[in-house]
Amino acid sequence: MALDLHRKNEFKKSKKSYDEIMKEIVTDEFPLNPLELVGELSFDNPEVLEETDKLPRSDIQEFYKDATIFITGGTGFMGKMLIEKLSRSCPHLKHIYLLIRNKKGKDVNERIDAIFEDRLFMRLKHERPKFYHKISAIAGDASLPGLGISSCDRQKLAENVNIVFHAAATIRFDEHIRTAININVLGTREIINLAKEMTNLKACMYVSTAYANCVHNKIEEKFYGAPYNYDGVISLVTSANDDKKLENITPSLTAGWPNTYTFTKALAEDLAKHESAGLPFGIFRPSVVISTYNEPVRGWIDNVYGPIGMIVGVGAGVLHTHHCDVTKVVDLVPVDLVVNALICSAYKVSKNVPTIESDPPIFNYVSSKQNPINLENFFAIIKKHGLPNWPTINAVWYYSFMPTNNPYLYSLLFLLFHTIPGYFLDFLCQLTGRKPMLSNIYKKMKKANAALSFFANNEWEFNDSNTSALWKDMSEADKNTFFFDIKEMSWDYYSRACAIGLRLYLVKDDIHTIKNARIKWEKLRKAHLLLKTVVAIVLLRICWFIINMCFN
Repeated sequence: MALDLHRKNEFKKSKKSYDEIMKEIVTDEFPLNPLELVGELSFDNPEVLEETDKLPRSDIQEFYKDATIFITGGTGFMGKMLIEKLSRSCPHLKHIYLLIRNKKGKDVNERIDAIFEDRLFMRLKHERPKFYHKISAIAGDASLPGLGISSCDRQKLAENVNIVFHAAATIRFDEHIRTAININVLGTREIINLAKEMTNLKACMYVSTAYANCVHNKIEEKFYGAPYNYDGVISLVTSANDDKKLENITPSLTAGWPNTYTFTKALAEDLAKHESAGLPFGIFRPSVVISTYNEPVRGWIDNVYGPIGMIVGVGAGVLHTHHCDVTKVVDLVPVDLVVNALICSAYKVSKNVPTIESDPPIFNYVSSKQNPINLENFFAIIKKHGLPNWPTINAVWYYSFMPTNNPYLYSLLFLLFHTIPGYFLDFLCQLTGRKPMLSNIYKKMKKANAALSFFANNEWEFNDSNTSALWKDMSEADKNTFFFDIKEMSWDYYSRACAIGLRLYLVKDDIHTIKNARIKWEKLRKAHLLLKTVVAIVLLRICWFIINMCFN
C-alpha cells in the first residue's frame, strides 16, 4: 500500500559522524534522541554462557532449559519475534528448528541468514553473540503433505523436539480458498500428525486468531461450532479441479465469515479440537498484532497490516480518508507482549495432563477487555508523539485525515482526496518523465479498505480469563522476564516510540534524513494551509454566485 512510496533511498549514506548527525536532530525544539527512544543505546553487555553455567533461572526459563523447539512461520512477523525472545531470554535452550521453504531462488540456508539481517536482532547479536549455532533450518512447506519434510528430518524432529509453535499461516484476507485450506487447515493437521510422533513432546501451541469466531459478538476462551464439518470442506476443496468455480462458490461457503482467513482459522480450530486428543496441545489467539512495546527495541514492525498500515499512509501524506468507525474499540496487542504470553502459555500447557475427553486449553490475548482504546484516541496519540518529530523524507503531503463510517460519504471523500488527485499527479509525472504511482496505490488502498471494513466498523466482547490466570500464577522473576500484563501496558508509552519505530524499521529512512524531513514537513504544512485557503475562497465565491443567481 503506502510502502510503494518508500523505495530504497537513491542517495548515498551520510558521510557525517554520529555526533554531527545527532547535533542536527537533537535540538531545543526536538530534544529526543531517536536511537535512545527506541532503546538501541541501552543494550546489556555481551554475555557468553557456557553449557555448564549454573545461573539461577526462573520457572519458565527452567522449562525451556535443554529444550529442542520446532517453529513454523519463523520468517513471519511473530515468528521472528519468537525466535529473538527465546534465544535472548532462554539462552539455555538446546536448539531451535525452523520450518522454511525455498523461495524466490533462495534456499533455506540463505533465507535463514536473511532473517537475522533484520534490525530486530541487533540486541540479540550484541548480548548473546553465540546464539546463531543453536538455530537451523528444516526444508519444508506448511501447505504440502507431510509438511514437505524429508524422512530424515522428520525422524530428527520426532526424536528430539520437546516444544512446537505452529505459527505458519496465510493471513491474506482475500486468499484463494484452496491456498487458505492447504496452509491454514491441512498445515495444522500435518503439525498435529507430526506432534503425535514426537516421543518427548511437552507442549504444542497452535497460533490462531481472536477473530476466528468473529461471527459471534462475544468470544470466550472456548471452542465454537465450525460452520461446516472440516473434513467435508477439505474434501470439497481438494477434489475440485476448477479454481474459478471454487472462487465463485467461496462467498456461499464462507457465509457469515468476512474472508477466507477467519473462515479457515475457524475450521483449523475445530480440526485441532478433534485431532489433538491426548496431546499436550493448546490454542493461542492474539487479536490485531502491532509493533513492539518495549523489547528488544521499541516500535519494531515489518508489515503494514491493520491500523499500522493506516498510520504509514497518513504519515506519508498518501491516505486522507478511510471507511471506519473511529469510536469503536479496536483490539490491538504489541507483538513482544504477544510472544511473551505465547511462550508462557506453552509452559502452562505442559503442566496439564491431557486426556482423550478433555479439550485443549485456549488463551485469548486481547486488550479491549482490560485496557481498551478506540481508533480515534489511538491515532491521536500517535500523531501527538510522531509528528512533527519523526516525519518521513518521502512524505508527499501534509497530515490530513478524515475517516468516516458512512459508506456514501467515504466514496465521495475517496473520489475527492484520492482518485482525482492521484490521476492528476500521475498525469504530471508522465509529463515530466517520471513513473506514475499514486493511482495504482489508491486502487490498492480501496481494495485493502474493503477487506478491513468489517473489522473497522464493528467491535467484539472478548473474555481472557485463562490468560489472566496464567499471569497471576507466574513468579515475579518470570513476570519481569516475560511481561505481558495488558492491563499495565501504557498506550501513551507505546505511542512515544511508534512513529520513530515505523520510520527506522519499516519505512527504513536513515536517521540522517530527519533534519531534511522536518524542513520538508514544514513546507508541506504551509502548502496544505495555502491549498485549504484557496479551496475555501473558491467555495465562497461559488456560494456567492449561487446566492446572487437566486436573488436575481
